[in-house]
Amino acid sequence: MPPPPAPGQPSGAAPELSLSFGAGKAPTTAAPAPPRGVSAPTSPAKSRESLLQRVQSLTGAARDQGASILGAAVQSATQRAPTFNKDKYFTLLVLDDQNTDWSKYFRGRRLHGDFDIRVEQAEFRDITVVSSADTGPVVTMAAYRSGTRVARSFRPDFVLIRQPPRDGSSDFRSTILGLKYGGVPSINSLHSIYQFQDKPWVFSHLLQLQRRLGRDGFPLIEQTFFPNPRDLVSEH
Repeated sequence: MPPPPAPGQPSGAAPELSLSFGAGKAPTTAAPAPPRGVSAPTSPAKSRESLLQRVQSLTGAARDQGASILGAAVQSATQRAPTFNKDKYFTLLVLDDQNTDWSKYFRGRRLHGDFDIRVEQAEFRDITVVSSADTGPVVTMAAYRSGTRVARSFRPDFVLIRQPPRDGSSDFRSTILGLKYGGVPSINSLHSIYQFQDKPWVFSHLLQLQRRLGRDGFPLIEQTFFPNPRDLVSEH
C-alpha cells in the first residue's frame, strides 16, 4: 500500500524518486556536452609539430626567394660588366701600396672613344725598369700566383706615382731615372718627383725666390743646413 501523499500535494501527482549510493554523497549528474562549434583542445605535441612545419615552410620560401634575388643580381652584374678590348688599350702603371685599389676608378673608362685603360699597380720594390732610346721602357713586375712568385713584363703608357721613391731604408731613384729615360709621362711629373726627394734641395730653391721677392714678400722659416748629424751635435 503506497504511503499517503504529503500535505499540500495533489492526490494524483506521482512522488519524486531519487537513488542514493552511499550516505552523505551528492547525486551523480552527467557532464554537460560542449556547445556546437567548439572543438576539443589540441595536444601540445601536435601544436609543436604544426608550428615546426610552418617555420620550415617559411624558411624554405625565404631561402628560395633569396637565391632568386642573388642569381638575378649576379646575372645583371655579368651582363653590365664592360668587356676588355685586348687590341685597343693603354697601360697605366700605378706606383702605390695595396691599401687603395686603383683599378676600380678606371674600370669601364675609355680614351679616344674605344681604347680601354689597363691598370697595373705595384710598389717601387716590386718592379724594375729597363729603358731603350728607341723602344722606350719595359717594366718587369713581380706577381704572386698560387703562392708562387711570377715575373711579367709590359710597356707603360702613363705613370701615376702615389708613393715616395725614397725612404729611410730604400732608394728607388733608379726607377724614376728609367721612366724618365724612356719618356713616359706621369703625374706628378717625373722631374718634380726627382727634384723633391731632398728637402735641402727644395728649400734652396725657396731661398732663391725669397732673395728675388724679399723677406716680406716671400717669408720663410729660418733653417740651418748640416751635412751630417755629427755636425749638428757639435754645434750645440
